[in-house]
Amino acid sequence: MPLRVFVSSALRQLISGYSPMHGIELYVAKGTTVADVCKELNIPVDDIKIVMVNGRNQSLDYRLQGDERVALFPPIGGG
Repeated sequence: MPLRVFVSSALRQLISGYSPMHGIELYVAKGTTVADVCKELNIPVDDIKIVMVNGRNQSLDYRLQGDERVALFPPIGGG
């Protein structure tokens, strides 16, 4: 199933050739978790604070159904 993944800020450097405008397209099996997608992209799940699937907050254990848009965000610090 096709999946479009977008990552924010510091996570972008973990994906070679990442395009912020287009994200990255992956093909995964139905029922694949967001954590599985992170593993495939070599993004440590400890580096993920917020997961959005089709604009809705989800967990790393969320099972994807197909043709979805996934956005991954790291913890944000400030001062």
